[in-house]
Amino acid sequence: ETAGAVVVDRFQQKIHRINPSIYIGRGKAEQLAERVVRFEADVVIFDNDLSPRQIRELEKIIEAKVLDRSELILDIFATRAKTAQSKLQVELAQLEYTYPRLTRMWSHLDSVAGAGGGTTAGAVGGIGTRGTGEKQLEIDRRLVSKRITELKRQLGQIDKRKMLEIGGRKGLFKVGLVGYTNTGKSTLLNALTDAGVFVEDRLFATLDTRTRKWQPDGGVEVLLSDTVGFIRQLPHQLVASFKATLEEA
Repeated sequence: ETAGAVVVDRFQQKIHRINPSIYIGRGKAEQLAERVVRFEADVVIFDNDLSPRQIRELEKIIEAKVLDRSELILDIFATRAKTAQSKLQVELAQLEYTYPRLTRMWSHLDSVAGAGGGTTAGAVGGIGTRGTGEKQLEIDRRLVSKRITELKRQLGQIDKRKMLEIGGRKGLFKVGLVGYTNTGKSTLLNALTDAGVFVEDRLFATLDTRTRKWQPDGGVEVLLSDTVGFIRQLPHQLVASFKATLEEA
């Protein structure tokens, strides 16, 4: 719902042994396919991480797009990113997630490669066309790798600037508000400092560190920082990408 989807059904299963090819059992996958048809669902979301192979094989059985937990969280972050820094961080996390899954995006090559059968020049996968898709996949990988390198360079520059800013705050007490997403960190910051930062009853309403001065009654002045919230099984790509944001607090 936070991602803008309309939930039409929920399905739970206790798994004693993970199926390496589709995560769940074949019978459960077929039941899921029936539910997709019954509820006219466009997307099936798993509340756990799946390998590229598992997603690819599940989509063949279910005949609907499959998202895992990490991809859903990344999508939510993408819709929440507002500043240049957070947009760069989210793009980096998405590309690092996508890179090992590029083969899945070219899964139609499996059928193309096996469709020719013969050796005539006009056949699919024949002379002049053999390996075209695989070559495009390698091009995509190089482009994604190049973009990841560039994003890391830009974020590295931001990291250096942030460290200089933090260095300029020496002598001041710094307090970071940390905790799970949507638990009231921004609300607390507003209540203590009249910061007027954006507050919404949704996951990950805050993706950027907001810092305000706060002086308790009779106490010393401190810098109070709001931070991006945590969530169970946060994708490691996001933890790495938001390193500078968290360090700022």
